[in-house]
Amino acid sequence: MKKFWVTLGLCLGAGIVLAHEFWLQPSQYFAQAGNRISLKILVGEGFLGEPSEGKKNRIIQYRHYTANRITDLSPTLSGDTYSDVSVVLTSPGTHLFSFSNTPKFLTMKADSFLLYLKEDGLDGVIAARQQRGDSRKPSRELYQRCVKTLVQVGQKTDRTFATNTNLPLDIRASRNPYDQRAGQQGEFQVLFGQKPVANALVRYWNRNAANRLSEERQRSDRQGRVRFRLRSGQNMISVVHMVPASDTAQARYGRADWHSYWGSLTFGCR
Repeated sequence: MKKFWVTLGLCLGAGIVLAHEFWLQPSQYFAQAGNRISLKILVGEGFLGEPSEGKKNRIIQYRHYTANRITDLSPTLSGDTYSDVSVVLTSPGTHLFSFSNTPKFLTMKADSFLLYLKEDGLDGVIAARQQRGDSRKPSRELYQRCVKTLVQVGQKTDRTFATNTNLPLDIRASRNPYDQRAGQQGEFQVLFGQKPVANALVRYWNRNAANRLSEERQRSDRQGRVRFRLRSGQNMISVVHMVPASDTAQARYGRADWHSYWGSLTFGCR
């Protein structure tokens, strides 16, 4: 599989926009106290990805949360990229890992940007561009990642899954996924700036033990909530939220019309 951004660059001239998920991938979702796991930051399509080659100096937060401790993982990175992180899981319970980075500038041809907006259900941005007379203009966008993963250590669960990580765009499970089984309904809430995001197009991805992929889509309700029946295997909830770029962000990262936030939450299920 080609790396997404290389592929995207080749496809922009043809007006093609590909899927663009970004997520935290632990080497295992279920572990025992004392186990060492690795974490990778992946980008790709269809819940299959390759390591992101983002720069270490763009990290805003890379943290490991447990019931009684918060650890900054940034110092453990070697080199200047998001290389693998190795973590020893010293305590039982639910472990939460979070990552976010600084915005980066992206421009697309008008038709490519429209396909991207349609794919991610960003109808409000499409309407705003039409009202401004920008529909035929190239896009100018700042994009930013806000991702989390949950790992269960031992049998005993706790409330760490609900920790407020202060990510700009946050996907929170209403109930600990490790207290649930395949076939039960999972509920998730999309928040931006700590406030619910209504009518967001949210995706639920599952890759099972046979490596079969399924994807479901649902719009969030007024409280930013969506509900999916959980499947066994690797799971991801993902969403893209886009707002007008602020003057502060433009002054620091480049002149843009829009600022997108790409969020995901990954976890295991049995």
